[in-house]
Amino acid sequence: MRLLWRPRREPQTGPPPRFVPDANEWLRSHLTDVPQQTVEFCGDLRGASMLNVGCGEMLADFGFLPRGVRRVVGLDVTHQEWKHLEDTAARVASAGYQVAPDWCGRLAYCRYNGREIPFRSASFDFVFSWSAFEHVGDVACVLAEIRRVVKPEGRVFIQVYPWFPSSLGSHLTDYIAEPFFHLRRPPERVRGQLERWVEAHPEDRKFVLSHMWQEYRTLNRYSAAQFLEAVRQAGFRVTRCRLISHDQDLTAVPENVRLVDAMVTGTMVLLRP
Repeated sequence: MRLLWRPRREPQTGPPPRFVPDANEWLRSHLTDVPQQTVEFCGDLRGASMLNVGCGEMLADFGFLPRGVRRVVGLDVTHQEWKHLEDTAARVASAGYQVAPDWCGRLAYCRYNGREIPFRSASFDFVFSWSAFEHVGDVACVLAEIRRVVKPEGRVFIQVYPWFPSSLGSHLTDYIAEPFFHLRRPPERVRGQLERWVEAHPEDRKFVLSHMWQEYRTLNRYSAAQFLEAVRQAGFRVTRCRLISHDQDLTAVPENVRLVDAMVTGTMVLLRP
C-alpha cells in the first residue's frame, strides 16, 4: 500500500523531521492536518462531491467527512475489498478520533489503472490529491483525466511533497544520510546503502528493501517547475500556489540540477478548469 507522507506546515527553519512518522503521528496528521490545511487553502468544502486521487489508506477521507464533504471516492492503483474501509474506520475509532456515523454511505473506493479515471465527465465538485503525484507514472494523462471529471465550476487541489530534485526527494533520507545522494548515485549504489542500513535494523528489512525501495524506483522524477508546466498544458488555471521548503545546504547538488529545483521541496496548488 502506498504511503501518503505526512503534512507539514511550511516554510520552516532548521532540518526537516524524519520522513516516515510513527503510527500516532501518521494518524493525527492525516485525520486532522490534511483536511484542515486543505480547507484553509481551498475554502469551504461543505456539500462537495470529492475524488481523492492516490488515496492510499483513505485516512484523510475519513477526516474530511466531519467537515461537511458530501461524498468522497478514493482512487488508487491497488485492489481493496470493502473490509479495507471497515478496518480503517475501526482503526480511526480505536485511536479516539471521530468517525462519521454515516461513513458507509459517504465513502467509496475505486481502483484504476494509473491513467484513465473510470468516471463520467464533470462528475466531481472537488478533486484532491495529497503527496501522491510524485508516484504518478503518466502525469500528463492523469491531469487531463482530472480536468475531464471535475465540473466546469469545480476546484482541484494537488499537494506534492517531496519533489524528486529536493533533498527529501528520494523518500529514503531516514536511511541514507548523504545529502542529495539520489541525484548523484546509481541505483545499485543506493540499494547497497539501504542493505547496509537494514543490517543494523533487521526488523525493518521488509519495509525498507521491499516497500521503500520499490517506491524509490518508481518515482517519476518531476520537479515543481515541470509539474506546473504540465498543469498549464492540461488546461488548468493556477489560482493559488504555495511553495514548500526548508533551510538547507545546497553545496552537494550536482551541477546538472537547477538550484531552484533542489530548493523547492513541495507545492500546494489550487486549480480551476
